[in-house]
Amino acid sequence: MKFLIVLALCVVAATATENNDPISQESNVEYNGKYHYHYELKDGSKATQDGVLKSVNAEHNGEAVNGKYSFVGDDGQTYVVSYTADENGYRPVGDHLPTPPPTPESVLKALEYIRLHPYTIPEKKH
Repeated sequence: MKFLIVLALCVVAATATENNDPISQESNVEYNGKYHYHYELKDGSKATQDGVLKSVNAEHNGEAVNGKYSFVGDDGQTYVVSYTADENGYRPVGDHLPTPPPTPESVLKALEYIRLHPYTIPEKKH
């Protein structure tokens, strides 16, 4: 196992380029769980993230995170992704990301019927 880890580190070190050296880097973590970080690399990659601790419900705490990252693809185009991550999941937004097709009318009607006619557990007959 140690051999595989050392081998993986060697491969990563061998494939690393000078273009990934940081141009700028900052981070701040506060005692209340709020944090911020930002970095920019020589290859044009950038990332920024802000997060806070929040109470999801009486029994659980969680994080609410907003961030953005960008990178230059092999095609020379800059790709930008903004995202929010919280108790509702990870929600990325970017011009290059695919969007789902519209929900078919038949599915919308079925969902409305289910909403109006919720399932009830039948009474047991002995």
